[in-house]
Amino acid sequence: MTGGDTAFLVVIGAALGAGVAALLPVAARWVEERGVPFPGILQLLASFDSDWLVWGRPVIGLVVGVVAALLITHSEPALTVSTDSVLVEKGDSRRRIKREDVAGVYRDGKKLVIETEQGRRLYEGGVEGRRDLVRAAFVDRGYPWENED
Repeated sequence: MTGGDTAFLVVIGAALGAGVAALLPVAARWVEERGVPFPGILQLLASFDSDWLVWGRPVIGLVVGVVAALLITHSEPALTVSTDSVLVEKGDSRRRIKREDVAGVYRDGKKLVIETEQGRRLYEGGVEGRRDLVRAAFVDRGYPWENED
């Protein structure tokens, strides 16, 4: 993900976290009035009534939303394509796929697949970016792209 993608995800996570936390007591009362069983932990969280929670609950939700967004961006794989290899980074893990090992690159639904000549999948997973840009990253560096685009 680019820095802009990460920032966007953090803003969305913060807004959703703050919004959900702010609306939690209202939703809990609404559900309870209708006699629908509400999970105990959520009922407990919604039941705290203190002056500081008027602003504190949305702030806590905002922090939880930001942390969740950062965890999501940290767990997304990042592929760096060069003429001699593909570097796959996911979290703290790094793996290099040598160009000579790659016999084909293609899309399988939303997944990107990198295979050897024997059909062994060296990489199979999601990749952020427009389809045409992902294709260009490989084709421009001489990798065999197998999809009909």
